[in-house]
Amino acid sequence: MKHLLTSFGYFIVTFILFSGVVIYGLFHLDEPNLLYWSVLLVSGVFFLLGLAGILYKGVLELVNDYRKHGNILNFLYDFFSSLKLAIFIMLLLGIFSMLGSTYIQQLQPFETYLDRFGPTKAVWFWRLWLTDVFHSWYYIVLIVLLAVNLTVCSVRRLPRIWRQTFGSERVMKLDERAEKHLRPVSVPLKDPQKLVNLLIRKGFKVYKEEEGGKVYIFAEKGKFSRLGVYVVHIALLVIMAGALVDALFGIRGFLPVPEGETNNIMLVGPEDKRYRLPFEVRLKEFRIISYGEEALEKGKRVAEKFKDAVASYRSYIEIYNSGHKVAEGTVEVNDPFVFRSYRIFQASYGLTGGVKEMGVIVVDKNLAEKDPEKAIVGRFVVRSGEVTEFKDMLVSVERVILNVHNPQAGFDGELAPAVVLKVLRNRKDYNVPVVYDPRLTVFVYSEVEKLREFPYVFFMDGFVPQFFSGFQVSYHPGANIIWVGSALLVLGMALAFYTVHRKVWVRIEGETAKIAIYSHKFKKEFSESFLKEIKALSG
Repeated sequence: MKHLLTSFGYFIVTFILFSGVVIYGLFHLDEPNLLYWSVLLVSGVFFLLGLAGILYKGVLELVNDYRKHGNILNFLYDFFSSLKLAIFIMLLLGIFSMLGSTYIQQLQPFETYLDRFGPTKAVWFWRLWLTDVFHSWYYIVLIVLLAVNLTVCSVRRLPRIWRQTFGSERVMKLDERAEKHLRPVSVPLKDPQKLVNLLIRKGFKVYKEEEGGKVYIFAEKGKFSRLGVYVVHIALLVIMAGALVDALFGIRGFLPVPEGETNNIMLVGPEDKRYRLPFEVRLKEFRIISYGEEALEKGKRVAEKFKDAVASYRSYIEIYNSGHKVAEGTVEVNDPFVFRSYRIFQASYGLTGGVKEMGVIVVDKNLAEKDPEKAIVGRFVVRSGEVTEFKDMLVSVERVILNVHNPQAGFDGELAPAVVLKVLRNRKDYNVPVVYDPRLTVFVYSEVEKLREFPYVFFMDGFVPQFFSGFQVSYHPGANIIWVGSALLVLGMALAFYTVHRKVWVRIEGETAKIAIYSHKFKKEFSESFLKEIKALSG
């Protein structure tokens, strides 16, 4: 029992079990019941026993190792080259990565966590940095520790592999001294050249030497396969370097941009810290795409009952740098726009409470009473944030109410708009109301004393509300580093799994050959098939 409780395997199993029970209770149970608390207690007791056992054994081993090495550097060298340390670090990184990518949405306002998890969980998640786990100090420390562990492991084991693979002992004669540990088998062989040709066909590099009436052959292939695991190690270090760069210097935030306007101030983190982007994003147009429009674009058909349903949201954007347009494109749900190391996602949208475009019909009050047909003076268009010139007037949007009957309903898309226009005429300014219903416009005019001297009445002729797009912008300076590491990882895995280091030693005396075979993997299968082919050479 003592051996079980102090084993590393028992500790890992109980740690995974306890972590799984805790995660299940936090994120999958609305209200933990008696059965859950019982399972949590039992798994917790097993985990604590395993933790106590591994700590007890670990302290004893560390003390013994320190006494054995006699100095702290050798002790630390052995400690950081431990495979158990690597397994435990990777397990912790896996759990934290799962929490940050699956269960807890990162970098949201604190109110989001309050609504979803309740006050107790939200506060603890906040205090434990689980709301920004990939930039937390402990996640960065774990990455650094894993990188150190991987480096020390590679440095410790590489020299031996290098000597075996590239050292002078790889090319040797199958003499009596080598025969003792290589244990060759004897096979009949009439023509040594046929064996040389067979080895060459199999991709071996062949060395041949004759001495004292004996023929020595050494053949080797796939020697770089032994380095595959170290290429994988280097690739993992490069990927971790990229992840570390992202954790330290990467950033992700929310960028709201109204239609027709430009913004480069991003709100970062739950505290909405302001971060200035090195470029500006201009929203040319926001569109809600129906299934009918989408089908028309793709040249497909859609059922009549679905054609007006919302299929996607699309933003047409331009990127400006120092006042010059440097890029443009579209941002759509699940289809981000990439600019340099920045990725721009469509996260949300809504109404700003402004005017994208409103037509205004101008009527002369005096002519309206005498000759209504000639009373219409003209028409102009106004937009929020712009000044429009019409005849002797400068007109701008002062205030907008999307629904005069229920202002909140206006932001939900139920439009019954009223707009107050600021009009400058003959050095006098007027607040001129324009309501969606012409009768309401006339009524409001009659109630405003100052407008009695204003010679015109403005009527609404079409109203298009102004939308905004909420972009989520993420900056990943380590992305290219991670891509390089990924390419190295594929190369290392190809070397490690799809090539095999093999050696063949042959000593030929007369018509008898003694053959020794080394294969890093699949030695038995290779030996059997290779010896059959050699025997076939002699008929």
